[in-house]
Amino acid sequence: MLLMLSLLSGLLINPPASATSDSPEAVVDRVVSDTLTVIRENIDGIKNDDAIAQEIVNTQILPWFDTQLMARFAMGRLARQASEDEITRFTRALEQRIGNLYVDALKEFATETVDFSENGEVQLRTVSEESPRAVISARVIGPNVEDTTLRLQLYYRDDRWRVFDVETSGVSLLIVFRDALQPAGRDGGIPAMIAALEEGDLNIEEALEAEMDQ
Repeated sequence: MLLMLSLLSGLLINPPASATSDSPEAVVDRVVSDTLTVIRENIDGIKNDDAIAQEIVNTQILPWFDTQLMARFAMGRLARQASEDEITRFTRALEQRIGNLYVDALKEFATETVDFSENGEVQLRTVSEESPRAVISARVIGPNVEDTTLRLQLYYRDDRWRVFDVETSGVSLLIVFRDALQPAGRDGGIPAMIAALEEGDLNIEEALEAEMDQ
């Protein structure tokens, strides 16, 4: 359920008509329109071909995550000791792991996502918006999902708004990643954290569900 809500948070927030062209709401609106069109056009292929789902995530979703900023947060204090090569490798591995989460969610909930886009409702409220940071709260109401409030944190860097974190029912996707990586960091530093991401040792899905159940 958390993965579906996370997917919806990335795809289905409808901003108010008054949003300006450079506002975070307007940015999300453009991503929503493009991504939902692609999902509708490829709904059958998404379910049967990992490559199609991966391509949609790589081109429609991941570019709107600030994985460089996310990587430094997830590394914690060790980021100050990491080399540029280690930071690059960690960022690439984190992006791939996040992409895998969204591919799995897209494949599992593609039909529900399209149904929600046609019949669901998102009540949007901007909590704060002052560059370089914006926080958007969105209440999701509709078929196949519980009445849930999502919280998106965006940062403005390199001339555009991008998502830094997605929070569902008080559970932060980024903090779950950081906490799950801490044991590897204590034992082997940045190289061990990179290995945990690259080799798939982290069960992020299980960690997310455990946090939701608390």
